[in-house]
Amino acid sequence: MKTVSVLIQHHAGPTGDVLICKKNGGAWEFPTTKVRTNEIPPEACERAAWEQLGMKIVVGKLAMIGRKMPSDGTVEHIACGNITHDTHTKALWHSYYEAVNKWQSEPQTGVYDEFKWVHPTELIEYGLEGDDAAFLSKYDPWLKGGVIPNTRMV
Repeated sequence: MKTVSVLIQHHAGPTGDVLICKKNGGAWEFPTTKVRTNEIPPEACERAAWEQLGMKIVVGKLAMIGRKMPSDGTVEHIACGNITHDTHTKALWHSYYEAVNKWQSEPQTGVYDEFKWVHPTELIEYGLEGDDAAFLSKYDPWLKGGVIPNTRMV
């Protein structure tokens, strides 16, 4: 099973804020969806943004893949430059894609009740949980660099 999360930046560039969402009573998270059998992950990202938020996005690069082994629940995050052909077909995959808000529109309610545009260096303050928290702990360009790299978006 493949899941994708979308790191939607309001506008491209090193200072752009990223969208986080919250369901009623839930924790803050990145927009997330399951990949359908008839689509590739970037298409799932576009669909999620449209169906869940009413937003058109331009999907950029794959930022990171998380592999969760169902047998023991361990999670391994693989930076996009380090992916090998060792795919472990029994693993649950969670990919993170970077994207830009194509129309620079605000998200609409539907799946999520609250939205917030946050600078990536402030994301830790919002208590993201689960896979999102594990992703943030590994995604060095945002946390250690203090700014989003200029090369990250299309």
